[in-house]
Amino acid sequence: MENIVDKAELAIKSIRKPNKKNHDKLVIELKTNQIRKILTAVNILKNKVDIYKIANPQAKKLDEELQMEIEFLRVNIAYQIGREKGKENLVREFVEKADLLNMVKDINGDIKAFENFCRYIEALVAFHKFYGGQE
Repeated sequence: MENIVDKAELAIKSIRKPNKKNHDKLVIELKTNQIRKILTAVNILKNKVDIYKIANPQAKKLDEELQMEIEFLRVNIAYQIGREKGKENLVREFVEKADLLNMVKDINGDIKAFENFCRYIEALVAFHKFYGGQE
């Protein structure tokens, strides 16, 4: 199993670019509000999964409804990519470098995989802030 913290850090480091004024300094042009909708959707689902786990303490898989909601995250992510206009799509670059669409696919209803994905998202946000991501 790969280390999601290291993976998140590498993903964020890979989207840094040289500062236009000072080429020796690397910056992250992606702003927090550009990924906020994705993060909000993940947090809403995390709350629903937590409630499901309380009601079904022995479950290892999510019910079909929750599985579909998690799959719908891919649509939400694709929409956020499509919203950004311009030559340089920072959201697309972030999603691709972070491998978000594939990670959502790989959850496949597995509760542990979803929890791992949530931790990965949290790590991405933390490293975005740590490496100077814009508000």
